[in-house]
Amino acid sequence: MDHSTGAVAPGGPPATLTREQISVRLREVALFQGLGESDLTEILRISEAVRVDASECVFEEGERGDHFYIIVHGSIELRKSSGADAKRLAVLRAGQAFGEMALLNQTPRSASAYAIEDTYLLSVSRAAFSRMLGGDTLSVRLLKNLSKALWATSVRLAAQQAKAPAEAEAGQETLSEFNRLLRARLLPRVTPRVSGYELSASTLAPRQGSGSTTWDWFVLTDGRPAFAVLRATSSDLFSAQRLAAVRMLLRSAAAEPHATLGAMLTKVARNLRAGWIEGLSGSVIVGVAALADGAAEWVEAGPVTGVIVRARGTAEDLSSHSPPIGEEADRVYESTMIVLGTGDRIAAITDTHSESARTVATTLLNGQLSNSRDALTTVLAALEPVGAGDEPSDVSAVLITRTTTSR
Repeated sequence: MDHSTGAVAPGGPPATLTREQISVRLREVALFQGLGESDLTEILRISEAVRVDASECVFEEGERGDHFYIIVHGSIELRKSSGADAKRLAVLRAGQAFGEMALLNQTPRSASAYAIEDTYLLSVSRAAFSRMLGGDTLSVRLLKNLSKALWATSVRLAAQQAKAPAEAEAGQETLSEFNRLLRARLLPRVTPRVSGYELSASTLAPRQGSGSTTWDWFVLTDGRPAFAVLRATSSDLFSAQRLAAVRMLLRSAAAEPHATLGAMLTKVARNLRAGWIEGLSGSVIVGVAALADGAAEWVEAGPVTGVIVRARGTAEDLSSHSPPIGEEADRVYESTMIVLGTGDRIAAITDTHSESARTVATTLLNGQLSNSRDALTTVLAALEPVGAGDEPSDVSAVLITRTTTSR
């Protein structure tokens, strides 16, 4: 059963470990990366010291989890099943954590955890962590519901993949179907009208696509409309959840004043790292364009295809070669201001092929494209969003055309 306060070691962790050394262990936990000193102090405050003897079980597979553990000293083995059929999944050491799904829901443990040697842990209860987050808030309730859905889908997928190869393939499609369904809830229902601009946005969602891209729009505090394209860097069970998390962080940051789009995206990236959950969170590629009268501000994180095509017949690649958000905890993003004349176009597309920018520019420069919708359709057709082995791929894109010059 889960160790709790009843298993607190008299005297806590080894005497050789100081409070500062324990704090260092907290900073090493991926879930807590990017948090400030005051945040770590609060987590340490709600933690309980636990001693587990060598070979002792911390929790069994299938039990309901209500504690999350951080290894301060020693090592833990995660096992699948037990007895003669036991399979070692991983060995975790000081500075690593396990059981984090219990922070949101009492879902059954997916593996058993045993101490390899005398081990000292910090235990954080689900109740204490929930209180620290502010109790039963809307955000916490949404995270709980989402984690329940993800857990149920992962169980279903694992069961299917354990069967015959054909059924395992069906399980992979179940994963993609879940992502597509969740992503469909994220897509805006309409494209807004912006004075002086013609806009078109789309997500190509093939029947067998991965559900790992989306687009969105929101209004900044200075009144500028902003358009974003997003792509999860990996296609797995949590792709759409990662899109949802970054979309929520973008909209939250947009409701606060920022000096630049770069500053806003930097805050989004740090907030993503602050709430990082190993195995659930992941990096996301983002491109954002904010529109003003005769100008646009552009920022990107990761290999977004960003191109400006001028009415006079030239094109510029907007790529800055910056990493996706979530990949580097301390990354600072910088935005670019672009002056726009009548007929100038900005394309932001989640396709990451090395030749995509050239293809987009060539298509827009050579085609007789009267409006943004036709232009975007032609561009997406030229990109042929098909992955390796002719498997369909999702692509999200926004095309912005300046229709009038500034007075």
